[in-house]
Amino acid sequence: MSGESKMFPTTLNEVTQEASGGHSELFDGVVRVDGSFGEGGGQIIRNAVTLACILKREIEVVKIRANRPNPGLASQHLESILALLRLTGATSRATLRKGITEFDLNAIKTDESTGEIGQSVDNSLVTTIDLKTAGSITLCIQCILPYLLSSSIMSKVTIIGGTHVMKAPNVDYMNYVFIPIMKQIGYQFDIDMLRPGYYPRGGGRVVLKIPRPTNPNGGKFHSFNLTQRGKLVQKSAILNLTTPLFDQKGTIISKVKSIDGSDVKINRVSYASVEYFLKYENAALGFYRLVEGRPPRPTLDEFLHAIGTVEAEFIEFYNSSVTVDTFLQDQLIIYMTLAKLQNPNNVSEFTTLAPLCDHAMSAIHVAELFTGLKFTISLSESIVHILL
Repeated sequence: MSGESKMFPTTLNEVTQEASGGHSELFDGVVRVDGSFGEGGGQIIRNAVTLACILKREIEVVKIRANRPNPGLASQHLESILALLRLTGATSRATLRKGITEFDLNAIKTDESTGEIGQSVDNSLVTTIDLKTAGSITLCIQCILPYLLSSSIMSKVTIIGGTHVMKAPNVDYMNYVFIPIMKQIGYQFDIDMLRPGYYPRGGGRVVLKIPRPTNPNGGKFHSFNLTQRGKLVQKSAILNLTTPLFDQKGTIISKVKSIDGSDVKINRVSYASVEYFLKYENAALGFYRLVEGRPPRPTLDEFLHAIGTVEAEFIEFYNSSVTVDTFLQDQLIIYMTLAKLQNPNNVSEFTTLAPLCDHAMSAIHVAELFTGLKFTISLSESIVHILL
């Protein structure tokens, strides 16, 4: 379906104004978010808290990860929420801690005079977020970046945690795919990895740097069209190898079939991962597997199996015409939403391979819950087209 319900504010400005006044039916009560919806993971929590802080909303989140083996907030979700509360001045009546299955958050009275942003010196925010585990640094960035981009100050945020973790894009992916695409759309920021961190210790250190907007009073969110990827520029790979695997790098390189050896970067590190990248004129895609295991694991066979898995996904996307990979799908949804609220005439769209990932479906659900906007999702053979 497409179109917008008239009971909802139609611009980002109206959203924040009505949030303060409480006149719209949408804002007469809190937004209630079912944390068990769909895949029922952290994506629902992250997007709900981020949208609440940007749109100045009050929310209640219940049934957090209710269907997971370990229900409730995990450490990385908790620390990301606490970080946003610190940055924005949003409040909660709950005692936020690991394992809780519901909480409230009120961001209605926040603005750039509240929280750490309001206490910043010379319109510059410098702060540190410690995830205290190997929790994903990149997922924390997903949570705080939209809010920081919505502000009118320079930000430098150091995040301590996991740079390479399971089921999350790693920092290499952010620099090879996410940042180039976001800069193509019109956003300016950089991510520097000072030290890697991985399961179970964490300890990685990454710096997120956002310059002061050149036009603070202008639009802060940008629509985009990611439907034509253009000519292929490069196929490349990064193989991160533990010392035992590095000693067998000849065998490993021989199993890389889809990328020329001169475009394969090998690193001798304390973790093992397989990372493939496609760079086009108008698109970038990435494919990644972390190969976990305490020494002497991961074994050579385990690493070669990961190469095979990544190559299969790489080939599938390479042989298609789509512009967005699995990791990027869900990350784009919140930016499509905020661009549409800022200017209802904006249209954003992208293509990807079916099926749409669970995280993307969760992000769409939360965006529609908060705004009343309706995404158009269409399928043609194996290609999914997302439009707002």
